[in-house]
Amino acid sequence: MNMMEMFLALMAIMLFTTLSLTYNQAIWRQTDYINNATMVVQASQICHSILDEADAKLFSNQIEFTDIVDTYNFTDTQSYPHLPVTFTVSCVATDCDSLGQDLETPNPNSLFKRIEVSVSGPTALRYPYKMKRLYTKTFM
Repeated sequence: MNMMEMFLALMAIMLFTTLSLTYNQAIWRQTDYINNATMVVQASQICHSILDEADAKLFSNQIEFTDIVDTYNFTDTQSYPHLPVTFTVSCVATDCDSLGQDLETPNPNSLFKRIEVSVSGPTALRYPYKMKRLYTKTFM
């Protein structure tokens, strides 16, 4: 093997090493994107589950409309066996007007209630994931 063949073999090794590093970095970046998306989807599912629970309890008359504010004011942590993270769930229920704006003074007989759920936790959620729903009393 002469000098030129050794040089070409060295250049080939450098080329394939560079290509493999580039592909490896791209794969890790895509894995991070998928993990971050998984955390956002899980936070969305947590919010939906709490708001859907409130819907179900109202429709089945398990709670009264006036009890929403007392029932849905809490802070909790949730973790799942399939995800190695812990989510902090904060739920705030308030009396509001028809546009969802807070009332100046709480009114237990208000016709409108708002539940806002905020989920935070892992670094993939750069900002807390928030979802809110406005409830209207329909039976007088």
